[in-house]
Parts: sequence; C-alpha cells; structure tokens
Amino acid sequence: MNKYSLSIKYGVIAGMIMIVLVMLIYFAGVAKLATMLPMIVYIPLIFLMIWGGITARRELGNYSGFGHAFLTVFIISFTATTLFDSFSYVLYKVIDPQIPVIIKQKVIENTSDMMEKFGASDDKTEEALKKIKDEDFSPTVSRELERFGMSAVVGAIFSVLIGLFVNRPDERPIIKAEE
Repeated sequence: MNKYSLSIKYGVIAGMIMIVLVMLIYFAGVAKLATMLPMIVYIPLIFLMIWGGITARRELGNYSGFGHAFLTVFIISFTATTLFDSFSYVLYKVIDPQIPVIIKQKVIENTSDMMEKFGASDDKTEEALKKIKDEDFSPTVSRELERFGMSAVVGAIFSVLIGLFVNRPDERPIIKAEE
C-alpha cells in the first residue's frame, strides 16, 4: 500500500462531506449560496486534514520529517478541494444553471442594502451595482482553473501549519498486548 493512500482516503472523505454540506445549503435555499454560509464546508476539511495527518503519523510510526507531514496533509487538502471544486462546477453548470442568476440577484440585493446602511451616495451605490450587474457569475473553465489554483495555494498554507502540528512525535508509550 502506498504511504499516501491514507491521505487520498481522508481527502475523498473530506471532499464528499463538503459536497453533502453544500447540497444541504442548496436544498435549504439556493440564495444561501450567495452568503458566507457555504464557508462552513471547509470546517470538515480542516478537521480531516488534522485527523488524517495524525492517523497517518501513527500508522507510519511517526513522520520522516516535516516534508513528509506537509505532503501527507496537502494531499488530503488537494484531493478534497479537487472533488469539491469539480462538483461545484457541475452543480452550477449542469445540475442547476440558474444558481449564478440567483446568486447575482442576492449579491445585488446585499450590496444595495449594505451601501444604504453605510449611507453611501446614490452615485456610489449605482456604480457598485453596475459593476455587479455587468459581471457574469456563471462558472467558466478559466475561472475553475483559477479556483483550483487558489484552493491549492490556500491548502498549501493550511498544510504548512497543520504539518507543523502533526509532525510532532507521538509521545504516548506503546503498550503491547501480552502474548
């Protein structure tokens, strides 16, 4: 078995949990996809990066260095976000192509409310709303590639931090069963 197969396993599990959570948000109300609520899907990813990193460390009898710990955790992140980002593209492009229209309307609504709340002038409000109205919220291949790249960069940053944490040697005494 490959020493990174456990990382792939935890990455797939994290990706599937992220997909389930975004679908629950979708079914609760498509407009909720335009808020910060979908950011909660990254909580299970971070948890499984830590859990998977510690589990891999224990199975391997500690890491051979920070690089190995980092790579183990990064593979979890990369696998999960690749699955999630690919599913999001399919969700927005194939399953429900109306999502970008609904999100755009919600963003316009939220921006208008926020500008009014902060007392922005009508000119500033119109300028901000025009920029949003002119923007295309539909996913494209180039945007998805950009999203994959950003996911990899953010995953690498989190992997450095989590890799430092999970790289610590297991200091618990190993108790062997009596034969």
